[in-house]
Amino acid sequence: MTATFEKYVSSLQRTEWAALNESARYHQNLLVRLVRHAHHALPFYQSQLAPLFASSGEVDLTRWNEVPILTREDIVARNADLRVANLAAEYGEVAEIQTSGSTGAPLQMAVNGMVTFATNALFTRTARRFGMDTSRPFARIGGFRTERVADYPKGSTNKGWSFADSSAPYHKLKVATPTAQQVEWLGRTRAPYVATMPSNALAVCHAVTPGLGRALGIERVVLIGETVPDGARELIAERLGARSVAIYACQEIGQIASECEAGQYHVEVENALVEIIDEEGRDVAPGGRGRVVVTGLYNYAMPFIRYEIGDIAVAGRERCSCGRALPVIKQIEGRSRNTFVFRDGARFWPRSAVVQPMYAFVPFSRYQLVQLDHETIELRYVPDGSRRKADVVAVNAYAREAIHPSVTVRLVEVDSFAPGPSGKIQQFICALPALQIAATAGVPD
Repeated sequence: MTATFEKYVSSLQRTEWAALNESARYHQNLLVRLVRHAHHALPFYQSQLAPLFASSGEVDLTRWNEVPILTREDIVARNADLRVANLAAEYGEVAEIQTSGSTGAPLQMAVNGMVTFATNALFTRTARRFGMDTSRPFARIGGFRTERVADYPKGSTNKGWSFADSSAPYHKLKVATPTAQQVEWLGRTRAPYVATMPSNALAVCHAVTPGLGRALGIERVVLIGETVPDGARELIAERLGARSVAIYACQEIGQIASECEAGQYHVEVENALVEIIDEEGRDVAPGGRGRVVVTGLYNYAMPFIRYEIGDIAVAGRERCSCGRALPVIKQIEGRSRNTFVFRDGARFWPRSAVVQPMYAFVPFSRYQLVQLDHETIELRYVPDGSRRKADVVAVNAYAREAIHPSVTVRLVEVDSFAPGPSGKIQQFICALPALQIAATAGVPD
């Protein structure tokens, strides 16, 4: 498989530099093929995709916005109706996986081998973009809900984190492992490349001095599974001496976007169609914030077409300074379900750029912002060790200006944050009951 894989990666390394019209043709051919397959194989999609089919049988992609959006609730309710029975062997072996459950109950789904192949190739392209050698060791600290990974002190080791080299050591450790033990394990594995969630990477950074961190020999930290807080890359560079590489992905689709050298997220158009839409379902303008809707181009076993994955993102400009023609996502702001909602109907998408100025009033090294009710937000924080006293009055004055005029901020000092079942630590949480959110009329800020 190595020769076929390398040929595909080489083609991906060409398409990311291709002219817009060439990239669009490549992308549309994959999309039309998927649409025809889903429409033919599944009665569910015969109805969903009907607007795209002309009387001649041709696919009319200009009517794409007429295709209904697929929600998580749809997938739970119609799971069996979305699965293709007796999928042709050309699409690869079908496997059962489940999501991490970070947006609710874990979601069961089927994926075919083409999804795994394409995702690994895109990951390999990203790795090589940042000078990572696929023959060198790689370490991953994650949740591993669908994979058996041994506990500390050993963790698990197998081979081939990239299909380009089946012999490269691939070390794995559960993210629930105490941070001090993670540091010790990283020291033993001596892997130059490490992948983990941003919150866990920050925990490791806070647990080491620059001397100890740099002695671990880590050169690249791949940040996955969560939004990347402001200042995270700088702290990783300071404590570990490593460069950060951020990847936007989900298990339903695979790799959706990845950073370039200029620090912009580029959409992996070879694997997914990404839309950022407003409350009326229209594409937002560059710089606009909206809901992320994704179509995976390779899952023929269980197609996800116009699937709303529950994230909020900001659309980027058409061209990046790096020169790639791939579309840009300016910022990934997090889960739509964590939007803060106030009694007057106003909605606020919390993001690290809003919280960071609070450091002038609260001596935090790490934080979590939780909306408890329509007027109260709790700032839970791990102190930075400076013993500086928190200024409750000043942080409330700032919050009423930056977040909402009616808000009250409550400060709670903690020792650490416990990850959820998926292994992720949610930085922003709206604890309002769903019925209260639904009953509050309002528009996005």
